[in-house]
Amino acid sequence: MTVGTMEVTLFGGKGLMRTHLFGKIDPYVVIQYGNEEHTSRIAHGQGSKPVWNEVFKLKVQYPADAGDDQRKYKLFLQIMDHDKFTTDDYLGQTTIYVKELLELGVENGKAELGTQKYRVVLKDGTYYGEIQVGISFSTATGGDDEED
Repeated sequence: MTVGTMEVTLFGGKGLMRTHLFGKIDPYVVIQYGNEEHTSRIAHGQGSKPVWNEVFKLKVQYPADAGDDQRKYKLFLQIMDHDKFTTDDYLGQTTIYVKELLELGVENGKAELGTQKYRVVLKDGTYYGEIQVGISFSTATGGDDEED
């Protein structure tokens, strides 16, 4: 088993769904991989074209533990709209399959998907907007990548 770090760079979004009749949305992103979860800052008043420019580091092991095969090797980015007085609104989700990235990282010590645009998928399966994300994976140094 190899342990490493997956670095997710969240750049911004474009064309995100508006949930308010008046005013702009205040989007943020919940990033999930395995049991780890991170939340971006809220892009207050930036509407459907938010800019985050944030980096998140997640501890990853390859191969992944046995468990829910539907979630294995999938990075979930859930886009939400922050509301002050009501429940936050769901704006959609992007799912990125990272198994090949991890395989290359284990083989070469590091691998990168680079900056890409991903479609935002609504609950009904239609697309509405996109987010721009960069992902890299590097193995840990100092003997953490020993085989079990």
